[in-house]
Amino acid sequence: MTTMRQRSFAGLLTALAIFGLSACGTSNATAKNATTAGRIPVVANFYPVQEAAQRIGGKRVTVSDLTPVGGEPHDLELSPSAVQRLDDAKVVLYMGRGFQPQVEEAVRDLPSSTTRVDLLKSVDLLPVEAGLAGTNGKVDGETLQGGVDPHVWVDPHRFVQIAATVAKTFERVDPEHAGEYRANLAAYTAELDRLDRDFAAALAQCRSRTIVTSHRAFGYFAQRYHLEQVAIAGISPDEEPDPQSLEAVAAEAKRKHVKVIFFESLVPKKLSETIANEIGASTDSLNPVEGLTRPQLEQGLTYEKIQRQNLASLVKGLRCRR
Repeated sequence: MTTMRQRSFAGLLTALAIFGLSACGTSNATAKNATTAGRIPVVANFYPVQEAAQRIGGKRVTVSDLTPVGGEPHDLELSPSAVQRLDDAKVVLYMGRGFQPQVEEAVRDLPSSTTRVDLLKSVDLLPVEAGLAGTNGKVDGETLQGGVDPHVWVDPHRFVQIAATVAKTFERVDPEHAGEYRANLAAYTAELDRLDRDFAAALAQCRSRTIVTSHRAFGYFAQRYHLEQVAIAGISPDEEPDPQSLEAVAAEAKRKHVKVIFFESLVPKKLSETIANEIGASTDSLNPVEGLTRPQLEQGLTYEKIQRQNLASLVKGLRCRR
């Protein structure tokens, strides 16, 4: 009797195991139509897009960021888990034209049931500014196809346009909750518009209107607020500038009455410090909001909070009257 029960139990376990394997085999096939706790699985290519998607999607979405915390988005290489998240996503929000080649390649392989949106098509793109005349070194490599600048999100006004595209995407995928997405977009847009107005007002009267940065991330921002970007883009951030380059940057900085050389949080600041020491200037941080570090996440920093830190640094560095 005991033997029969053992055999029956063993048979039951075998049947459950076979069922479990069958279920695992079909899970990927149904992932596109399934949601996590009723939420739409969304994949964003890096932090600013992730924040916009989460703020607009709210409780209706689950958003995953392809770029690791503290990582440089331009150098992104997809891990197997990232590829799996793309495969399981119902909506993929990314930037094309060579911004993240591996992401674009993976997106092309997704089935037609996945909604894929290239957010760079939402805004008018600017050509990349030439490096400062007289500097030598490696090009920074952040020029997209067609010679355009990818850093549209640094300008809050243009970022509103990206957010609007995200909202339209969610409305198309989930029309039942379109009103909710529109309301969330309105709240987020109001925040970004307020930030835009504060930048314009605070930077209206400054003794200097030139920002010297370690790479060309602030072209859209400079155009929006009538500033001039002098980017040391012709020099690799990992290399000491040669005397000719130092002389060219120093001469331009002195001619434009620059007192602060700005460095960025995700790239080495050695270059900015070297040039600042050469011309007797100080250094300060100017964040292109390409990603957050673990400590910044733990502090609860957001796009708006980082931009307001940028505003404080600019007001001080450009000696603006508020």
